[in-house]
Amino acid sequence: MAMTHQQYLDAAVKLLPVGLAWKRALNSNLAKVLAVRCDQLVEVNGKAHTLIKERMPGQATLLLEEWESFFGLPEAGRQIEGKSIAERQAQVKEKEEELGSSSKIYLEEAAKRAGYQIEIVNYYPHHGLRDCLYPLYEYENAWRIFIYTEKLPTKPTEAVDKNEELQQILKRYCNADIEMVFIYKDRA
Repeated sequence: MAMTHQQYLDAAVKLLPVGLAWKRALNSNLAKVLAVRCDQLVEVNGKAHTLIKERMPGQATLLLEEWESFFGLPEAGRQIEGKSIAERQAQVKEKEEELGSSSKIYLEEAAKRAGYQIEIVNYYPHHGLRDCLYPLYEYENAWRIFIYTEKLPTKPTEAVDKNEELQQILKRYCNADIEMVFIYKDRA
């Protein structure tokens, strides 16, 4: 709990040395000089308590923009413009609590949240424990995932290429050792 002006003044007066030169009365001139410093301490203490609350991204108001920047917001499907503080806090909290992995289901869900429909296929290389009829995919495919999606039309007036945006979103979530191969199907 934050200390009040009176508590700071009382503590400052009690810290004065004992002697005739140091008047310890709360109405003395020395106490009035210390009162100015106590006002500053109350303000600093209040800001410190506010910043303690700001350390949790879901409760931040003063540092909300910094938290959004830290978590890489806005990203596709999570635009900030026109949202209330509570919605932005919820978005930052969701991003903080998000558990990532390079699992196929997780990447498909991340794309779905951003408004894209994708299918991820792994072509694992053949080894001695597989069935004899398993296709002979090359060993490099152990580190590749194949992402099938519809080619999204882009207009010359659009500032953002939707296909490029999808790639950036998935690269953000995928492990660095995984190569992503994007295969775009034309719309029927």
